[in-house]
Amino acid sequence: MPVYEVRELQHQLKVYADGRYVAAVQQGNFRPYVHPVITPRGHVVTQIAPADHLHHLGVWFAHEIVDGVDFWAPESRYGRTTQPEPCSRMVVTSTDTDIGPDGVVFCQAVDWRDGQGETRLTDSRVITVGERPDHTMVDMVVTLNAGSSGVCLGQTKEAGLAVRVADQIDVLDGGRIVNADGAVNEAQTFDQVSAWVDYAGPISRTETAGVAVFPHPGNEGIPWFTRDYGPVYVSPFRHASIDLVSGEAYTVGARFVAHDGSCEEAGIAGIYERFLAEMYV
Repeated sequence: MPVYEVRELQHQLKVYADGRYVAAVQQGNFRPYVHPVITPRGHVVTQIAPADHLHHLGVWFAHEIVDGVDFWAPESRYGRTTQPEPCSRMVVTSTDTDIGPDGVVFCQAVDWRDGQGETRLTDSRVITVGERPDHTMVDMVVTLNAGSSGVCLGQTKEAGLAVRVADQIDVLDGGRIVNADGAVNEAQTFDQVSAWVDYAGPISRTETAGVAVFPHPGNEGIPWFTRDYGPVYVSPFRHASIDLVSGEAYTVGARFVAHDGSCEEAGIAGIYERFLAEMYV
């Protein structure tokens, strides 16, 4: 097993395995996220703030309609007004870091604050970063906690656990989406139920890399959000709203597997079976 180290730089918690940079947990202007995520061969397979969707930030969790407040793309309102309203923000209020033989575990508390600074929702999240011989793992579990007044998480496609892949590996630039059932690209995988989804493409002139997404037990059976231009979401909010009463909690979790090679070359089906064995120990 590699020896792990965490180096703090401004708003970044950078994870190293045997001295090799593998990922960073960050606090952005509007929300926390994980970027970069780096494969064993050193390829960055995530991207942040692409021109088409500035709110797409590596690996992240957010929601567009939290009691009517947008925590998904608050910067869109901010950037389009001459006198912008204060924006909603997701703010990390505490982080506990545990470095172990299998990786680094970050336990964070996050406040979801509207433009007036009122906390509409809190979450407790566990982010695990680890290196394996055949992939880099980022595991994210977010537990949403309702306050004294409860909260409505509205029905929307703009919500969930998400990844935006590096531009050069998206379908528009020669990449490929494939799910566990062999369906390919947005046309066949969007809104379909499948055990996992992989997104891989030409990361350089000679190499291929990508990201697979494995929903945690309890989040399986959710229709996938996949797009040829780069995002993949695990979102239980696309087809129904979720109301939480005071003190109630709701958890969403997924593992993101950054790998070298295509889905088949990386052996994603086998990695998924190992993931299931780990989850059901």
